[in-house]
Amino acid sequence: MPLFLALPYILVEALTFWAVAHLLGVGWALLALILVFFGGLFLATFEMRAIARSAAGGRIRPGEAMGNYGLIAAGAVLVALPGFATAIAGLLLILPPTRALVRRSLARKLRTRIEEAGMRGFQRASAYRQRTSYGSFAEVIDEDEVQQWSRNIKPEDFK
Repeated sequence: MPLFLALPYILVEALTFWAVAHLLGVGWALLALILVFFGGLFLATFEMRAIARSAAGGRIRPGEAMGNYGLIAAGAVLVALPGFATAIAGLLLILPPTRALVRRSLARKLRTRIEEAGMRGFQRASAYRQRTSYGSFAEVIDEDEVQQWSRNIKPEDFK
C-alpha cells in the first residue's frame, strides 16, 4: 500500500478505535471489533446466497446480480480489514438498501465515463477523416442499360 494511503488509513482507524475504546473500554472495543468482523463476513455470505437464489429464480437481472456480487465482495474485504471505519464502510456495501444506492451511483458514473470515452474516440477519429470520399466517380451505368443488355444476351457472347 502506498504511503500516502497507508498513513491516513492508520490515522483514521486509530482515532476511531480510540473513540470506541474511550466509550466502551478497550476490552469491549476489541470484542466489538471481532464481532463486527465475523458478523460482517456472515452477513456477506448470507447476502451472496440470497442473490444467487434470486438470480437462479429469474427475479434479478444478471447485470444487477454481478454488480451486487462485486459490491458485497468489496464490502467483505473492507470488513476483513482491521478497524471500525473500514468495517462500517464494508457493512454499508453489504446491506441491501445502501448497496442499491451505491450500485446506482456507480452505474451512473460508469455510464457517463463510457459515453465520454466514446465521444473522445469519435472526435479523435474524425480528426483524421478531413475529406469525404464517395467512390471513384467512374462512368455510371443506369439500371435501364443493364436490363436492356441482359435481355439481349446470348451464351455465345461469352466465348
